[in-house]
Amino acid sequence: MFQQQSRFLVINMKQSPTISICTIVKNERERIENFLASLEHFADEIVIVDTGSTDDTVACIEAFISRHKSAPIHFLKYVATGEFHYGIAKNFSLDNATKDYVVILDADERLSEEFKENVRTFLLKEKPLVASVIRKDEMLPHLIDYPERIIKRGSGIEYGEGPQYKVHEQLVHKAESKQFKEVIWHQQRWNHYVVRPQRILLQLELQIDRVPKTKSFLGHFLRGIWYFFHRFKKIYFTRKLYKDGALGFKYAFLRAVDAFLIEFFVGLKPWPSPSQD
Repeated sequence: MFQQQSRFLVINMKQSPTISICTIVKNERERIENFLASLEHFADEIVIVDTGSTDDTVACIEAFISRHKSAPIHFLKYVATGEFHYGIAKNFSLDNATKDYVVILDADERLSEEFKENVRTFLLKEKPLVASVIRKDEMLPHLIDYPERIIKRGSGIEYGEGPQYKVHEQLVHKAESKQFKEVIWHQQRWNHYVVRPQRILLQLELQIDRVPKTKSFLGHFLRGIWYFFHRFKKIYFTRKLYKDGALGFKYAFLRAVDAFLIEFFVGLKPWPSPSQD
């Protein structure tokens, strides 16, 4: 009986899919060490790509690697040619993965213990080409989404590289997306919208650049007002962030302001010349 169980365990270990963690980072010195430590004994490979940090992020990563020589970390630097594009940068990290499956993370995200315990069984049983996960916000319990974060390497699934994916990156594919019902925790903490509302300004320029001017200033202004109320209603009421009290209201309001400001500034842009069409 013991020999049969041993053979069964060996077979399962051989069949167990290997996992690469892929992430791009910039100016994450406050949390990069904790991020790497949380994955060191889980991942078969950690592909971490710095996209131009100006703080001590690179030094922190290199120091972690020197202290944890057995950690399966593949550290790379990415330099954008032209304007920075999140989709292209993330594809660079995916291109350098070598394991069976890729789990895509940001530096402010942590895998739940249930995720770590069950993901290989899920991959072995379901054999997905792409799968979504449950992402929960640490500060706003009702802020939940279901992003696609698991990819079969070699499936051809990658992030879109068109202008519409420059800021809000998205996987582009026609495959069946399966759902892995375990949690990734979003731990923004000191960098959360409700703590640092000025974060809106960091990506505002990129978002304005990617939205074409199609109306007069008044037209974009009015659309911005509509977007403000639509987004606030969707976040605060439909997604039930009203259950998260004052923080839920603050978050919904900030995201609504962001939607308005994009249209406001797009309306101020000059009309494109014929040569730009």
